[in-house]
Amino acid sequence: MSKKLLAAGMLPWAAFAHAESTTSSVDDTMVVTASRFEQSTQSLTAQVEIVTRQDIDRMQAKTLTDVFRRMTGIQVSQYGGRGQLATLMVRGANSDQVLVLIDGIRFTRAVKGTVDFSQLPLTFVERIEYVRGARASVYGSEAIGGVINIITRANNDTDRATRLTAGVGSRDYVEASGSSGFKVGENGQLNVALGYESDDGYNVHPIQGLNDGDKHGFETKNGLIGYVSKLNQDWTVFANARAFENVYQYDGSWNTTYSYKESTVENYSFAGGVNYESELLSSQIQVSWQDQSDYDYEKKDGKGSAQPDDLEQLNLQWNNQYELSEVVTIGGGTDYRKETFIVNASNSDYDRDNLAFYGIALVDFENVFGEVGARLDDNEQFGSETTYNFGAGFRLTEELVLKMSYGTAFKAPNLFQLYSFYGNSKLKPESSKSAELSLNGVVQEVYWSVTGYNTKIDDLIEYDNSTRTYNNLNGESTLKGVELTAEFDTGFLSHQLSADFKDPKDEEDNLLPYRAKKSYKYTAIAYFDEFDVSLGYQYIGKRENSGTKLGSYSLLDASVNYFATESVTLNARVDNLLDKEYEMVIGYPAPERTFYVSMDYRF
Repeated sequence: MSKKLLAAGMLPWAAFAHAESTTSSVDDTMVVTASRFEQSTQSLTAQVEIVTRQDIDRMQAKTLTDVFRRMTGIQVSQYGGRGQLATLMVRGANSDQVLVLIDGIRFTRAVKGTVDFSQLPLTFVERIEYVRGARASVYGSEAIGGVINIITRANNDTDRATRLTAGVGSRDYVEASGSSGFKVGENGQLNVALGYESDDGYNVHPIQGLNDGDKHGFETKNGLIGYVSKLNQDWTVFANARAFENVYQYDGSWNTTYSYKESTVENYSFAGGVNYESELLSSQIQVSWQDQSDYDYEKKDGKGSAQPDDLEQLNLQWNNQYELSEVVTIGGGTDYRKETFIVNASNSDYDRDNLAFYGIALVDFENVFGEVGARLDDNEQFGSETTYNFGAGFRLTEELVLKMSYGTAFKAPNLFQLYSFYGNSKLKPESSKSAELSLNGVVQEVYWSVTGYNTKIDDLIEYDNSTRTYNNLNGESTLKGVELTAEFDTGFLSHQLSADFKDPKDEEDNLLPYRAKKSYKYTAIAYFDEFDVSLGYQYIGKRENSGTKLGSYSLLDASVNYFATESVTLNARVDNLLDKEYEMVIGYPAPERTFYVSMDYRF
């Protein structure tokens, strides 16, 4: 068993590990997100997927949504192009039911109530850990469909390379970024990253005769600075700060009234903490503060005409791990979170706090491994909620593993859903029960998995277009499905495949909005001495919303990386290679074929 408990941001960067856990020692990758412990993927009862910086560079992703579109069980919905609202669903669970962490810390929901993945810069992302299934017994509210941990370079204490990137693309796209690590003193390191992007965009919501010729573009400026220092053999301290400012245009027209709007999003976060690590005991204390402000205004009037909505979040964490024996590890800790929602236009503010205690135990014998965990959340607004989970895995042979788990979870309504213009102060928390069974194996060097899941959610919160507010759905909604994955190599080609079949329905057997019942994904990577080529394919099935059907679509993306010298790499990417016309959201056409070229210089 592992003797470490790491801050998520201090996890060493692993080589390519975009695979389901199996019994093969080849995939003995360490993760921290599933249990807050550093833990081998071979001893996890949950399905996990990992994307490293190397993977991101290989596919030449420009946004987090570019990465998520290739991952198992994830469906992305975006209101048009770059910078427009982008949400995701995991196994049919919506964005509000997927917990998003940055460096192990709960990320502040956007003022508009959900994590908008188009707003999160990719510049300083080093690694993504994606755990599917309920993890509320570890993290609390929102961890119904899964947990996504976005790990930055802020607390990296080993990589001191400097990287500079510049690129251009379709629609007058421009990017420039840089990152580096510097040794400070005997045992310290300072990490910095800066990024800039702009895209003139296109008309993401065309209304004939009303907004002809409009372009809805995007601009982002972002930066990160982090410091980590090992005081002695047992103690390490770290501190970091992140900031981004995004400006994007969108169509605010309604019926025959023309409105060309712009939004500015400002996000600031600060975190710091201390780690203690001895032979048997590891402990970490971490504090963080985040603030996000949203300004919405008519573009002609400018930002100065707007009164922002603000969301502030304070987090305190104390996590501990103790190794009882070579096969048993226990852990636990406490979380405190305070949220404040400030609506300046109405001079109103709303706040609440949440105090939680959790405990978890992991066992790993020769052929059997498992976990059991429980958590108590005391929410100032909704009272106490207890969640639990247990899971077991059986190494049936050297090449075959059976895993099963059961867990409960809940999601408290966010402050936007309660108190915004569209809010409903009478909303009740969602609660869920999830069961999962998976078989993972290796046959002729093909790594494969089959996973079945069934999640039942009471009081599911959905936006009602007819009343223009949020409501709890009556009765029990069900998210059930099957996931298939495979990964293998044929000569110089690496292949990754996944298929997702799900049946997300409400109490009255109606299909839940925007969920596709089936999707297929395939990635092929060709490796050569001086370059590599990546091809990504995805098929998303038909979806429905309020009786309106959205057609299925298939997309191809391609990227090439040419290693000109040891220091210089030339890159190219084409999105929507076949120039398909499609919509992820009704009335919002997705981008046409898009080209990008860039150059990386490392020293």
